[in-house]
Amino acid sequence: MSLLEVKDLTIRFGGLVAVDDLSFTMEEGQVTSLIGPNGAGKTTVINLLTGFYTPNEGKVILDGEDITGNSTDSVVEKGLSRTFQNIRLFSNMTVEENILIGMQHRINYGAFLSMFPNPKKNSEERRALEETTKILERVDLSEYRYDRSTSLPYGKQRKLEIGRALVAKPKILLLDEPAAGMNPVEKKELSIFIKSLLNDVRGILLIEHDMKLVMDISDKIVVLNHGAKICEGKPEEVQRNPEVIEAYLGRKGVHQNVEG
Repeated sequence: MSLLEVKDLTIRFGGLVAVDDLSFTMEEGQVTSLIGPNGAGKTTVINLLTGFYTPNEGKVILDGEDITGNSTDSVVEKGLSRTFQNIRLFSNMTVEENILIGMQHRINYGAFLSMFPNPKKNSEERRALEETTKILERVDLSEYRYDRSTSLPYGKQRKLEIGRALVAKPKILLLDEPAAGMNPVEKKELSIFIKSLLNDVRGILLIEHDMKLVMDISDKIVVLNHGAKICEGKPEEVQRNPEVIEAYLGRKGVHQNVEG
């Protein structure tokens, strides 16, 4: 059984078919990348998988469970957590507080008890701080714990957002263009870091425009164009596929490879 199965997924906005009969699978322990030129439908697919949109047709099955049309909160609880293309940190909070805010739904002592000192509240808060410490160690941000989140270098802000996504203990981590805005050194560090995250989650779904990074770390690549899948396979297969080359480079580039 695949970790994630996307079956015949379709969504229409008026007369526009934004995602057209899309099917693909994600396997355990792999990085699967979803790529395509601008306007290919990648963002819409993300929104379908994470509950922002409900498809007109098709299913999303996560670890054997149908999560089609579930709310965003429910999708996170079922095991799919995401980052965003544009970093969404709480700029007025510290690094530690940005991780802690992601744990609020898991702190279980109720609104009434939160008003008074009590053992249950103290225990839950202590557990949250302990988990925060582990996550900050995991994303190499322990030394920045009490710094304001926006004071971090750009690459470390990306790591902080990934750390916050790990709070939910997801089965699948969906990374939406994590290399956007990074310099070459940061991208190299990121590629190593993303592969290492397979020690923490059961699969990674990567949406990314940097083809070198995609080709370097992906086990499988799914290519979209105009909302439809045009290719699915290993990096070397996708790189040589004429339809993929045409989608990225136009007809004049059909005999070239898609390379970073």
